[in-house]
Amino acid sequence: MLKLIRKYQLIILAIGGSLLMVVFLFEPIIGRLSPDPRKATVGQLEDGTKFDGFDFQNASADLAILKVVAPLLLLPDSSGGLGIEQGSGDTSELHWLLLTKQAQDAGLIGDAGEGMTWIQDLARRNALIQLQQQVQQGNLQFNSQFELQQAIESLATQYEGPITRNISLAAGRTGATEADVYRTLAKARGVDRLYNLFKTLPAYSDLGLMTAAQERFDTVAVNAVLIKGESFVESIPVPSDAELQTFFDQYKDQAPQDNDLRIGYTQPARVKLGWLSLNKQIIQSSIEPDRVELRKTWTLDRKLPEDQRKYPGDFAGERAKIAGAYTESRAMDIMIEADKIIRAKVLATTQGLKKDGDYYELPEDWDSKRPKLEDLAQSVVTGLKEQLQIDIPLPTVEMHTDRWLTNQDIAFLPGFGGAAYRVGSRAIRTPALPNINDTEESAELMTIQEKLPLVDPAAEDQVGNRYYAVLYEIRPAGPADSIEDAGYDRVLRDYRTVKAYEMLNDNLPELLSQAQSTNELSVAIDTAVELGDDDTTRPGIARNILVGSQSVIRGRLASFVEPGLNTEAFRNAVIEATKDIDPLTPPQTIAESPIYVTASIPIAKSVAIAEIVAPRPITVEDFQAQLGIILTNESGSQIQTAVTETQDFPFTLDTLSNRYGYVRVKKRADEEFDESNEDASETQSETESASADS
Repeated sequence: MLKLIRKYQLIILAIGGSLLMVVFLFEPIIGRLSPDPRKATVGQLEDGTKFDGFDFQNASADLAILKVVAPLLLLPDSSGGLGIEQGSGDTSELHWLLLTKQAQDAGLIGDAGEGMTWIQDLARRNALIQLQQQVQQGNLQFNSQFELQQAIESLATQYEGPITRNISLAAGRTGATEADVYRTLAKARGVDRLYNLFKTLPAYSDLGLMTAAQERFDTVAVNAVLIKGESFVESIPVPSDAELQTFFDQYKDQAPQDNDLRIGYTQPARVKLGWLSLNKQIIQSSIEPDRVELRKTWTLDRKLPEDQRKYPGDFAGERAKIAGAYTESRAMDIMIEADKIIRAKVLATTQGLKKDGDYYELPEDWDSKRPKLEDLAQSVVTGLKEQLQIDIPLPTVEMHTDRWLTNQDIAFLPGFGGAAYRVGSRAIRTPALPNINDTEESAELMTIQEKLPLVDPAAEDQVGNRYYAVLYEIRPAGPADSIEDAGYDRVLRDYRTVKAYEMLNDNLPELLSQAQSTNELSVAIDTAVELGDDDTTRPGIARNILVGSQSVIRGRLASFVEPGLNTEAFRNAVIEATKDIDPLTPPQTIAESPIYVTASIPIAKSVAIAEIVAPRPITVEDFQAQLGIILTNESGSQIQTAVTETQDFPFTLDTLSNRYGYVRVKKRADEEFDESNEDASETQSETESASADS
């Protein structure tokens, strides 16, 4: 046998080689003829709609785009988002597919232009939510809807720029075009319209609508004065250290929203940091274009077919364009080399250090050995000079170690505040640094250690600048450590304001008695002012303000309404005192038997005294003029209440799946299917059996 093989070995080798060559040539053709497994149906609806692997991939791309451009939309509905459910597998993708189908079926999704024009509304939504959070935390207060609207418009302009820049960033990261990104935003806008359409469905009878209008828009005209505790601060003695410490201990582990007085000293997660910047534009401006290289690029481009040339004109006309592309490419190479230099320097300082899990065990003298940002900046200049023979300006170093920075503080830092760390398919924005260790998921993506530069990876902004940060101190969210940590002046003023409020509250019965006995609010004000010192500011009387169940509106005689009066405590006190009065009672009748009302308002740390003028029910003309608004607000409120109580929101994943009759047919070709999911396995088996029977 061996003799036979040796005799014909050349023929055998020739035949075998030919067969291998045939297989090699036909393999791409066979691959093209084979069906793409991603085209297989993954799930289907009762109406015959089918979702394949490509549909789920596109849904995943849409969600990735929203995460970059408008992450707010991925929040729950109650927080201003679209309420897309999160879970294992393709839960989010399926929910997105069903939501967009529902919106598409309702004719609510437009083209890419719809997404483009939505940017301003998204900016306003971001601004509104941020301002609402500030109001809830007691950091802001608005005297009118007009003031709030002005603040929204002002803050929205700061959000439009980042959203627009993130359009390009999202396109680059997902491999989509900007038009694709706008189409995704158009889908999200359609889903948002779907939610709003549901919440504003007419759901009121005529009688119910009139009753709702009466409850919401009937008001009581009053003359009122708000006596603020803060006006009496200087008349309150400065406490001893022990008294102030006792007061601080009472509130140090509370947030302002945790108590009626809106006092709290819990601190958000905070950091002290600094960073080294590699500015791409500065580096690019340092590059002197090589005329020989530019000419070579143009010459090579001329060899391409005319319809494929980047530089179709003559060399002189195209030189600036070629030079721009050359310097940009060269700048990228320099940035990469500078990145290597920085990483090498940091690695050299940690070489040989022991590790405890993901963290290095830093020596006691680490402050003298650690890599300084200034030294790293000089190393970049020196290293690039030696390795690439190029001179660049010394990279800038910024330090913010004189105060604690929260995530909001970082977000407003020029350059660095708009950068992000790219970790696999995830982007972690720099404002998340103070909270990075608060969630297990984020901590697994990035390891942050105090006084060790973050170089793997570096943060990068939308234009390609890179930032190498060092977190010198990290404080997790929690109670303030001390009075100084919360702010001595703040704690002292809070103490004295609360004591002044308690003094006013103790004397409130006497103030009411003075007003009733003299039938004059001014006498009660005089008595209150006497409780303070000579510098106490005398409060004024707001005349004919209109108090309703939902708000307090200034009347024709008042220039504005004190925010402290527009509180539930004051409104309830007025409404309770007038609930048995005929709505058509004229002011003269009430003046014959004056009615005075007092209210203790802890949220404003103030007390209020009001003189009832007369009920002011909603007029027929106002009812007719406000009919659309009344209908929208009240029916939406009723629906929202019903949904909250029954937990039966019609756009959850379960509700949509049941309504559309969604059935999972098989696992996706690009996913690891959870074989332990018995329900999914049974559904798959039953569907495959049914398909076989068919």
